[in-house]
Amino acid sequence: MKIGSSFDNKIKYNCSRTFKGLPPNPKYVPEFVGKAAKMAGEYISMPEQKLLLTLASVALLPLIDLKFAHEDKKVDAAIKSTAKPIACGFTGVTIRAAFIALAVKAIGFGNNNRLNNDFMPKAARKLYQTEPLKAKKMLMQYKIALGTLFAMIFMIFFSNAKIDVPLTSDLQDLISGVVKENKSWLQSINDVKNNRLQKIKNWLNKKKQFFDKIKSKLSKLNTVMKEDEPHKTGGSS
Repeated sequence: MKIGSSFDNKIKYNCSRTFKGLPPNPKYVPEFVGKAAKMAGEYISMPEQKLLLTLASVALLPLIDLKFAHEDKKVDAAIKSTAKPIACGFTGVTIRAAFIALAVKAIGFGNNNRLNNDFMPKAARKLYQTEPLKAKKMLMQYKIALGTLFAMIFMIFFSNAKIDVPLTSDLQDLISGVVKENKSWLQSINDVKNNRLQKIKNWLNKKKQFFDKIKSKLSKLNTVMKEDEPHKTGGSS
């Protein structure tokens, strides 16, 4: 079954942006919070929401750590709570925006490609024949939701480990060099860059050693097989 068809019956609910589905005044939330969340869902897309959350985290979390963390761990905690949101926010905003842009470009009523054929909802096609403007708005919300879904999958299985973790480590080293070691920003950046380049070289050397071992074993196996060929030939004659 095509993924697009699974959205047909509930597309008006599933295609909403992050906060759009919230009621304006739930009992457990003050009215102004509900209205602000509804407006955020209407006018702020997922990458922009992630950017706002990142800015709020960078502004508030270090202050909280400096005030409430253990005395001997305050600085380290504040450095970590500064570096991690920046790294995660940068990758989160970039990846979300990239996947949403891909969905917006690939899926459309006039497009004819594999992505469009597999993910275009039938409900949107039918609605386009009678109410094209409403269908386009519905499809745009669907594409934002679909791009966000694929971005989340990509981040869970790849970028969280391969990008966020090393970038967070480098940012911690950068800020720590300035705050704790009294380095200039340029010197700290240069030290972090050299350290990262060295880690990459070490990783490449390990991979090279691994493949060299495989190559050596294959070469020995090939030599043994060539040495056995004359004996087999002699035995058969």
